[in-house]
Amino acid sequence: MEVLEQNEAFVEEDGDIVFDHTKIILRDGSQYFYARTKQRYGSNSEVDPVYLDLHPIPTSQIWPSFPETFTRAPDPLPQNCYVKRPSLLHYSDTEATSQLSTLILDEAKACEILRLHPHPNIAQYFGCTVDDGRITGLCFVKYGTTLLERVYEGSRDIDADICLRGIQNGVQHLHRLSLIHCDINPANILMSGDNDVPIIIDFDSCRREGEELGLKAGTRGWTSEDFKVATPEIDQYGISMIKDFLSSAKEPKEG
Repeated sequence: MEVLEQNEAFVEEDGDIVFDHTKIILRDGSQYFYARTKQRYGSNSEVDPVYLDLHPIPTSQIWPSFPETFTRAPDPLPQNCYVKRPSLLHYSDTEATSQLSTLILDEAKACEILRLHPHPNIAQYFGCTVDDGRITGLCFVKYGTTLLERVYEGSRDIDADICLRGIQNGVQHLHRLSLIHCDINPANILMSGDNDVPIIIDFDSCRREGEELGLKAGTRGWTSEDFKVATPEIDQYGISMIKDFLSSAKEPKEG
């Protein structure tokens, strides 16, 4: 049995952040498992599955069946590509992460529409990677760092007006296709090339206009909890939050 991933979880206790448990993802052939333990490990090699309470992860809850009407990614994959695959570390933590296959299929549906209607401010989609009839990943052009990382690393100035205009253009394109992104935030904007072209990514929250929000509806702190249905206002709210974020990043730091 192979240990694939592990991650430590912490909780607040009497004002302090303390260790709570380690979450471990394992694979035995084509079967996947997760376990939680109070033990801490320095590396995956220290984990002995014999002492773990293993819970199976149904394949159907990770990877959806591949609809033949969808696009298969090229084989071999292009060199300039990024394959988005689900992380299993958060499996079972929430309703959304217990239905990863639904999130992948929702994102693939939106990307299939965008493949037919490309836009320079929206990530270019190559298609699905498929194994044994199931979608195992979504393949996109590989871009640069996220807007969030760029601002925090402060490597060079960002032209906020140009950045916001590009994001707005991409969002308007989505809306013309009756798609609402529902998770516009700096971590879902990649900065491409020397000209810092903003590229909108991450469509697993994307819904048709008027639909109820899905399992994954935005990012806490960047999406208003007042929204229950996919409307253009959700994305405009996200853009306004990014505008405030970029403005605050320009302010001189005290001290």
